[in-house]
Amino acid sequence: MKNVGKRILVLALGASVAGCSTLSQEPSPPVPLGYVDTVQIVSPNGDIESFVLGKLYETALVERGRSASVQLIDGDLDEQLSMLRDDSTDLVIACSGQLLEYYNPDLASELAVEYANQTAFDKNSGEWREKVYDALQGSLPYSIVATDPSNAIGCKDDTSLPQNIVPIYRKPNLDRGNRDTLNFVSGSLGTSDLEGLVKDAQTTGTTSETALDFLLSKGFSR
Repeated sequence: MKNVGKRILVLALGASVAGCSTLSQEPSPPVPLGYVDTVQIVSPNGDIESFVLGKLYETALVERGRSASVQLIDGDLDEQLSMLRDDSTDLVIACSGQLLEYYNPDLASELAVEYANQTAFDKNSGEWREKVYDALQGSLPYSIVATDPSNAIGCKDDTSLPQNIVPIYRKPNLDRGNRDTLNFVSGSLGTSDLEGLVKDAQTTGTTSETALDFLLSKGFSR
């Protein structure tokens, strides 16, 4: 089984990420996007949080025997989702509220009004996380599937809806075992965990070893 923890590649994420140090992962031959034998995970250049998330899910898949690769692209969420629709990538990791806004803007607007008008509710109760996630599940195209939502919050500049981290993928390209692996990662990840992983990546310059150490600390089995 491939050992991701020994992989080292020097990769600069770009000047747009303040305080971001050089990240490391093992060099590997480029794999065409959409090659089904290798799960392609896209991450925007310069977005360290997205890159760390990509490495976390990639590491889990590889450790369980599925070839996977994070591909850095120049493009925003619209570009990533366009690639997913065109089958030029397999997995996108994004925020539930923003995904709902993309796939079903009318429903997202309705829920945003309801969310804003809540006078007293516990944002950590999970009620709204599940509400937005259920709305997203019902809004995705037939070929696209969302895994379980994480407790980790991303997209912190967008507070119109809960923004729980959730991977979405092309249904034919991952099997049930792969989905279970993704669900393990999501279920293990909280906001403080994500912040810690990002900080580690900024200070140490490594991601694969940090990702594997984190997964093992949560009871991950290879």
